[in-house]
Amino acid sequence: MENVYLLDLIHGISSALDYVSTSVTGHHRRVAVASASIATTLGLDSDNTTDLIMAGLLHDIGAFSLDLKLDGLDFDADLTEHSLVGYRLLREHPLLHRSSQMVLHHHTPWQDLQDNPGEIAKETLFLSNVLNLMDRVDILGKVGIKVFDREHIRSAISNYSHVLYAEDAIDAFMEVSKEPMFWDRMEDKESPMREIIGTGFHDQYIPQDQLLDFSRFFSQIIDFRSRHTATHSQGVAETAVQLAKLAGMSERDQRRMRLAGNLHDIGKLAVPVRLLDKPAKLEPEEYSTMQNHASVCENVLRSVPGLENISDWACQHHERLNGKGYPHGLDETNLSKGSRILAVADVYTAISEDRPYRDGMPPKKVHSVLDSMVDSGYLDGNIVNLLMDNFELIDSVRLMAQSRALSEFKRFRSK
Repeated sequence: MENVYLLDLIHGISSALDYVSTSVTGHHRRVAVASASIATTLGLDSDNTTDLIMAGLLHDIGAFSLDLKLDGLDFDADLTEHSLVGYRLLREHPLLHRSSQMVLHHHTPWQDLQDNPGEIAKETLFLSNVLNLMDRVDILGKVGIKVFDREHIRSAISNYSHVLYAEDAIDAFMEVSKEPMFWDRMEDKESPMREIIGTGFHDQYIPQDQLLDFSRFFSQIIDFRSRHTATHSQGVAETAVQLAKLAGMSERDQRRMRLAGNLHDIGKLAVPVRLLDKPAKLEPEEYSTMQNHASVCENVLRSVPGLENISDWACQHHERLNGKGYPHGLDETNLSKGSRILAVADVYTAISEDRPYRDGMPPKKVHSVLDSMVDSGYLDGNIVNLLMDNFELIDSVRLMAQSRALSEFKRFRSK
């Protein structure tokens, strides 16, 4: 497990949202790049710039949690609803707390921010308004019913009322957007984001001891989209760690296993909540959409320098020893011990927990299902035997982890 940089990790998480709808592909990256450009014009220091970039990359995450209509970014619900949910999802992590405040107000008119500042610092409220403006710039140019060219965007922004946007923010946009480089940077899909936004931000790395905390935090963002997934990642992660320990894996690999377990379903950010909550069997097209989460997981984790070495474990949890799994149809010759452990942990947790279409299975039924999957060549019999031989211990650890996650979910939903 290598050191991971904050920008790379947040950009990776943000990129998962691009798979939900073609209308939002690249939107969060473009807003973040535009925010970095205007930050330079505004003379913001590196800390302010960093918080603004992080907010740009994650500003609509609440809309994905609510499963709102995303075409054209024309949300059915009140704009304040997805802003509030995004704030609540992000505010618990110290490195994202200030960004979460910007997310909370990224649709609040400037006049309202001045009249009702609350406990948030005035500087942060101004940055919220800058984020709001950059969001509007991209929506005018890329999505929606009527798409504007660059000069039309500049004309529209220059005529916006100062009730909506701060005069300083509008002036800064008008200044920076005169240069073709501003637009070229927004349109650049290929260059690493770090190259595009330059050196004006604080590119801090996340030490290994903090990375696990970060991954658990993001597992909540993944799982809290639905009551039926609210505890899943925690159950899988703790089960996988116990199996890794019993299989003789090193403490370092056990930490990697927990990280992989926490992030194994990151691709489900691209699955509509209505499918996660569907109380019946998925139709073929719906099942295909659900299956795609494994490929999204792979694309996201391999795009984050430092996480490539856990991507196989995390993203191969639906591969099967007989080659009948997905996304690549790998067989036993291509699946490592770590991938086999996570596959068993995922199946065991999934059949043990409640789902929209059935209650969790009792231990006897769990044993029967896992045995049949070994006999069919789906799961590794040695790993399943480790689980069976230590069932009471592993089941109690899973239940404790999922009970804790459920309490956190209920607390999140009640606020």
